[in-house]
Amino acid sequence: MVTEDHTEVFTGFGEVGVRAEPVARCAATEARDYIESGVPLGIYLADQMLVPMAIARGGRLRTGPLSRHTTTNIDEIRRFLDVHIRVEEDSVRSRIVSFLPR
Repeated sequence: MVTEDHTEVFTGFGEVGVRAEPVARCAATEARDYIESGVPLGIYLADQMLVPMAIARGGRLRTGPLSRHTTTNIDEIRRFLDVHIRVEEDSVRSRIVSFLPR
């Protein structure tokens, strides 16, 4: 999906013994969930923004519910950088991640 600001990519990887239809259905579900959420950043792109924003020690982003990978990255960033990261539930489908200097 391409917008004015960025491109979100949804993929499905086939596996031996798994028909193409379930793989495609999974990718389509991810795309639909992202579109319906109304957030500017998908969960995987938001994950990639964490380190640059933490190094900058400022800013915020809005994304969908955080993946386990994202929450692990947040914990690791807190261990290595002196930055306060706050996660707020904006709605059922939306989270705001803020980076604040200590």
